[in-house]
This record gives sequence, structure tokens and C-alpha cells, in this order.
Amino acid sequence: MKTVSTVAAQTMTKVRQGEFIESDTELLVQAQKDQAHETGKVINQLFRQLRSIRTAWRQAWPDAKAYKESKATWLQAFIENGICTQEQIDIGLIRCRAEPSDFIPSVGKFIQGCVPTPEMLNPPLPSVEAAYKQAMRNCHPAMHSVAKWFHPAVYHATAAAGFNSLPLLSRELGLISFEKRYLEQVRKVWMGEQIGPVPAAELAPPPVQRTPDIGNKALAELRARRAGAYA
Repeated sequence: MKTVSTVAAQTMTKVRQGEFIESDTELLVQAQKDQAHETGKVINQLFRQLRSIRTAWRQAWPDAKAYKESKATWLQAFIENGICTQEQIDIGLIRCRAEPSDFIPSVGKFIQGCVPTPEMLNPPLPSVEAAYKQAMRNCHPAMHSVAKWFHPAVYHATAAAGFNSLPLLSRELGLISFEKRYLEQVRKVWMGEQIGPVPAAELAPPPVQRTPDIGNKALAELRARRAGAYA
């Protein structure tokens, strides 16, 4: 079955081309229903696990009505934020187990924890701190066209934060601004989305190749010219 994103993209293409899209619209609706059904099953399992991890869960879910309503809220939030796989949930649970709290997190906080840290990817990306340091260094005008980047994700996060704006912020505000944009790029990499490469104009040129043979050839040519001058 086509994914929601695939069907949506095909549908929008047909809209732009003026084609009839009733059947694709039906597929899109069915795909959304299937996604909601699968995410709903994940939510049920998640809530059972959260009750065993967070012993003060009754503070958030004092009765069956609140428990059911919370499931609906979490389901909607998960669908809106693309949290629909067990792998995503497992990452959130790992972080939830590691936190020294007995209380159920908000759905927003849990969703934030469902995205792995840059270091958790395979291959790993640089940490937020390391990426921020490189971003600040490469924001300097002297680094234009000679900068080196750990990964395109670091470049795109820096561009989104603003090459001119980021250095003007305090470290605290700058790190917050950069981290938000960098983690968005990390999420794209993790989800398998394509992110553009670093523009060639922003990259350092390849190093000039230097070998003994090249040096010896240049020296021989210099000697030949000098010998010809004295002939």
C-alpha cells in the first residue's frame, strides 16, 4: 500500500496538471485511516508501558474517562507529528525510562523524545554542541567558500538560523536557535528524507596536489630557463 506522503505527493501533482483525482483522493483517505489504525494500536501498547514506567500515572489519568480522552489526544498529536512507527516510540520510551520522574510526560515532551539524538544515528552525526561550534566558525565572512562541513545537516541548520543573524545572538540564544533547526535536519536524515548537499560555492576547494614528481619537474623547468638565459 502506498504511504500517505506518496499518495499526497501524487495527488498534488495531478491537481497541478488539472487531472481528475477522485480515486487518488480515496486512496489518500484510506491511507490516513490505515495510519490512524496502526498508530492507535501503538498508542494502546505505549500507555500500558507508561503505566509501568511512571508509577504516578494516576495523576494524569485519574479515571477511565481521562485515560480514554488522553489516548485520543496522543493519537492526534502523533499523527500530526509523523510519529507512527514502533521504532520512534521505542526511542521515546528509552528516554522516558532514563528520566528520574514518576509522572507521565506531556505528549509534546514525549514526541520530542521520539527523535534520536544526532549521535544515535547510523552513521552518527556530530553532537549539537560540536555542530554549533562549526556553525559559528563558518559564519565568519572569511570562511565563505573555504568552510568545511561535518554534514549537509549542519550547513542547512546554519543557513536556517542565519549566517548573519546567528553570530549576533548570545551563546544561550544562539544555541537554542541552532539546536531547533539542527534537530529538524537530524529528524529528516533519520526518516530517510532527502536533504540537499552543501552548495559547491560554500565548500572549500580541493587541495592542490603536491608530489615530489611535480616539484622536481618544476625545478627542472626553472633550471632549463636559467641555463637558456646564460647560453
